[in-house]
Amino acid sequence: MARPTGAPETSVQSAVFQIEMGRGKKVIQWAALVLLAAVLSPIYTASQFRNGLGKRESIDMAQLARNIARGEGFTTHVIRPLSLWQLEQNGWNIEDKDTRDRLINRHPDISNPPLYPFLLAEVFKVLPKSVFKYNEADHIFPAERWGILPFNQLCLLGSILIVYLWAKRLFDSRVAMMAGWLMLFSDTLWSYGVSGLPTNLLMLLFLLAVYCLFLADGRLNPPELAEDEAANAAPARVTGGVVGLVVGSAVLLGLCFLTRYLAGFFLIPLTIYAARIFRGRGAALWAGAYVVVFLAVISPWLVRNERVSGSMLGIAKYELVEGSGTIQGEALQRSYKPDFTGVYSLRPIISKFLSHAHTNLLTNLRLIGSDFLVFFFGVGLMYGFRRRDATRLRGVLLGAIAVAIVAMSLIGSDPERNGPEVGGGNLLVLLLPLVAIFGVAFFYLLLDRIPFRIKLTRGLAIGAFVALNVSPMIFTMLPPRPGSYPYPPYLPPITRSVANLFEPNELGCSDLPWSMAWDGDRRTVWLPMTVDEFYQISDFVAPKGVQFLLLTPYLLDTKRQSEVFKGEYKGWAGLFQGQLRSDFPLKAYMAPTPDHILLADRARWVKKPTEEAPAGTAPPSETGATNALAPSVASTNQLAAPPAVDPKPTAK
Repeated sequence: MARPTGAPETSVQSAVFQIEMGRGKKVIQWAALVLLAAVLSPIYTASQFRNGLGKRESIDMAQLARNIARGEGFTTHVIRPLSLWQLEQNGWNIEDKDTRDRLINRHPDISNPPLYPFLLAEVFKVLPKSVFKYNEADHIFPAERWGILPFNQLCLLGSILIVYLWAKRLFDSRVAMMAGWLMLFSDTLWSYGVSGLPTNLLMLLFLLAVYCLFLADGRLNPPELAEDEAANAAPARVTGGVVGLVVGSAVLLGLCFLTRYLAGFFLIPLTIYAARIFRGRGAALWAGAYVVVFLAVISPWLVRNERVSGSMLGIAKYELVEGSGTIQGEALQRSYKPDFTGVYSLRPIISKFLSHAHTNLLTNLRLIGSDFLVFFFGVGLMYGFRRRDATRLRGVLLGAIAVAIVAMSLIGSDPERNGPEVGGGNLLVLLLPLVAIFGVAFFYLLLDRIPFRIKLTRGLAIGAFVALNVSPMIFTMLPPRPGSYPYPPYLPPITRSVANLFEPNELGCSDLPWSMAWDGDRRTVWLPMTVDEFYQISDFVAPKGVQFLLLTPYLLDTKRQSEVFKGEYKGWAGLFQGQLRSDFPLKAYMAPTPDHILLADRARWVKKPTEEAPAGTAPPSETGATNALAPSVASTNQLAAPPAVDPKPTAK
């Protein structure tokens, strides 16, 4: 009996069709996207991440997470003088020995929100303990590369997935695929991914919060109805699914607040969005319910802060006046006896707001766009979408941009000196994915109105658009590479070597306390404003006093006239002139590198002939302006040389 010859041919044709047009094409696209993401992550990390975190907030959060993973609770090794003062104001009696011990050895963190450190702690618990041992051969801290960075990059990839699904629902698969690819190649997002900041987690939570409201809007106000049909149609019934989406959005926004307090300002545009969704169905009631759920999520943490410190936001409440009036830079957090005279008056707050608003409008506003997408988004604001849900979403985005600028101008952003272009306090970057969706959509609207006669010309236009937006990442990954360490001011091998000179239960003081807390695993007081405040903390708060003081390029590279003798470090001007009081408790001196100064209660680095010195520390220096600080240390100190690496970044 003869076989039908058409069956195999039909099967082959069906398979080819599926690959070109059906599910096979989608599988190939998703496989390519996942593969590219898996390749891009280690390549970008290897080219841009240096041996050590380089942001104050990321380092501070990392040491908090490690303490939580150890079972020490939400305690910190970074002891801010302002935090000590706030706790004392709330009844922590320093006359009591147990209270002093808790203030130093179990110091509760009342500066940072809790979610990101708690999630990092869960990641740390999964990792083997060996990742917290430094690899001195490669000069890396495995916990950063195998814990912190992968977690943040997974949050980034989750945000990209939401962008794809959202754009496909809102527009079409072309816009969705293009927006997803451009987000994947966004240099801005990947720079945050390797920074260790909680920005990518916050972005993921915020996108989910807005996406839930968008889905609720689609169920209550079907976008497929024409405007006249929608006006005559009966209002859709509020179902359990809609309620779940709205409640879920409020919960996610509460988690955003617990990731960064400044994100609480987004409650304003999202509450208005919820009210618009429920118009004609008790909008005010549902908007109020949204706020109530948000407050219910954040209340336990606010109660904890109030119980511990007497303030629902801890010392974060002072961010309103930090940087205004006479309180400049980091002066407030370093103040053990803060002076708030006149800082709460309207004039300095308005002056601070206007100064920051100028910076945000002229500089930071560009960060809401994935490179050049912001231009297409800006021009596209004049286009009227047929779909009302798209118009409402764009209105929410514009409201969120306005609120972010006001919040950042009123509270201020992270004053990080090292790489200010990537800062944890920048709320505008959270809106980048939504800007990308609308920017890509407007690009295709323009493209579809151009009568291309040759398909190749259309392809070249799309290729030019893609190249324009991914070029920042390409140039970032090209040589020259950054240096081995985020220096200045961070040099982890030196920090670890100094920490190894002292016992884990001893207390230090530094201008970079977060670095000593993470890399050195030592409790460290942030350098107080004055020498007198140092005495007060060492003599009356610390149970055993302060055993060492490490100064780094963070302070030593400051401008001597404007920042030392007349600025926020003027209380330590005598240090630069070799005029510290004769009764200063830290008399032993050494210079781990020419850019560091170490003062200690005794010369811990003087070893017996049979003992080996800690690796990674340079021989003591007796030269330069710090010579007068070395009255009691002979030149016979024996310490090993630093690792043979170049800590300084290569000039770009």
